[in-house]
Amino acid sequence: MRHMTTLIVFAVTFASSIASAQSWQPPADSQRCPSKWGAGDQRGSGNHMTAATVLRAARLIRTGEVFELGRVLSDSIPLSAGRRFEVVTKRSRLDPGSNHRGSNEELVVSEIGQVGTQFDTFSHQMIAGSMYNCFKVDEISSRTGFTKLGVETVGALMTRGVMIDIAGLKGVDMLASTYEITVQDLQQG
Repeated sequence: MRHMTTLIVFAVTFASSIASAQSWQPPADSQRCPSKWGAGDQRGSGNHMTAATVLRAARLIRTGEVFELGRVLSDSIPLSAGRRFEVVTKRSRLDPGSNHRGSNEELVVSEIGQVGTQFDTFSHQMIAGSMYNCFKVDEISSRTGFTKLGVETVGALMTRGVMIDIAGLKGVDMLASTYEITVQDLQQG
């Protein structure tokens, strides 16, 4: 009976800790809008990117080493479980005429926006139906995408980058796909 009582107390304590951990509520629109850059702003912190900040970032360059952050999409890219990226090259025609013109085409099957590297814009996330700066999803969505908050509003970004080699810290060439980088890893790196 004592073990059962201990188990019940643990279960109640555990359940209440989960409930309190998930009690945060996002701020109301009235608290977060308009942004400090004005009601029509679509760039957010991108507004900090000025000629002066670019010059400041350029002064931090020491080696000139460049790291490509983009990745060519191919069937060998690492993917999260349930994602796919397949490219099938297929023969589409071979003309029997005198020039013997032929062509090949590609068929792509993918969650194209969620594989490889990507840049999520403000239209990617929302609270209820309210996006960044309180743009309403119903007002800016269209059949082919969004009329505001697209990647075209981001502009050029240049800043200092900090590379932390966690795989090197752990003494491996590549981290396991299930390894989660911890705060301690970042502090050690």
